Amino acid sequence: MMRALATVMCAGLLGACTLDSDGSPPDATQQGEGQMPPDAMVDGVPFYAQNGFRCGPAAMATMLAWSGVTAEPATLEGRFYNAPKDPRTILVDTAQRFGRLAYPVSGTRAMHAELAAGHPVLILENLGVAGEPLWNCAVAVGYRDGGAVFLINGGDQPARPMSRGLLDRLWSDTERWGLVVLRPGEMPATARERPMVEAANGLARVGHHWEAVVSYDTVLSRWPSDADALLGLGASLYLLGDTRGAADAYRSAAKVAADPAPAEEALAHLLGDPARPKAQDAVILGPVPNAARDASVNSGGD
Repeated sequence: MMRALATVMCAGLLGACTLDSDGSPPDATQQGEGQMPPDAMVDGVPFYAQNGFRCGPAAMATMLAWSGVTAEPATLEGRFYNAPKDPRTILVDTAQRFGRLAYPVSGTRAMHAELAAGHPVLILENLGVAGEPLWNCAVAVGYRDGGAVFLINGGDQPARPMSRGLLDRLWSDTERWGLVVLRPGEMPATARERPMVEAANGLARVGHHWEAVVSYDTVLSRWPSDADALLGLGASLYLLGDTRGAADAYRSAAKVAADPAPAEEALAHLLGDPARPKAQDAVILGPVPNAARDASVNSGGD
């Protein structure tokens, strides 16, 4: 057994130097996940100009292309038409449907940590006011000057400098929400146990069971006693036809879960019907939480 994106409006962005107002000190590179370099730039991030009302598709195409998936903005536009006004759910769902781990982060410290680790961060800003939001998607690709300035792919300019203060004002109405999009098997710099399990669950929810298995395995490599990850691993292995691996996962989940009943019931069903199941049989294996139900989870912390 393995161990185991409402059309959004777009506008150009300008920068001005002020202190951040999210509670973090001026030099956030000394905070968060550990000592970070004073400057960082993520390699290999493509740039797609955000023409018209295409900031969502352009930002997501950027994230997908960086992670190894070819998806032009034009091919993603249909996913954003008639979508909810707040695009966070569709952003997460789009990444998952392309087989990528979608991991929400929150705040400048978390974003600094991800950028220092070589991960671009899709950010959601409000260019309007709180009561009449004008959502804008952009991609942070680096920072400089000890973390006082971010480099943002947005509008028609790549790597545009923006002060932390301005970013915070544009970002605060979305609870400083960002999204890291990774290949399954990769770990965010700001990884937390529950959001990681939810991200893996999201891949299973859209039918990417092999990618989910790899992601559950990544979770379990750091948190080996996570019962929900073991249950999700068992369900995805079962749907892939690996009944032995699924049984092992369910047995392990039953040993560590506060309530072993779901794992025991799934194991009993599996042993009673060892043939490869149909996809609709997944409901018998117990609930797989919807990772997109709370895309604004604060996984980075400020």
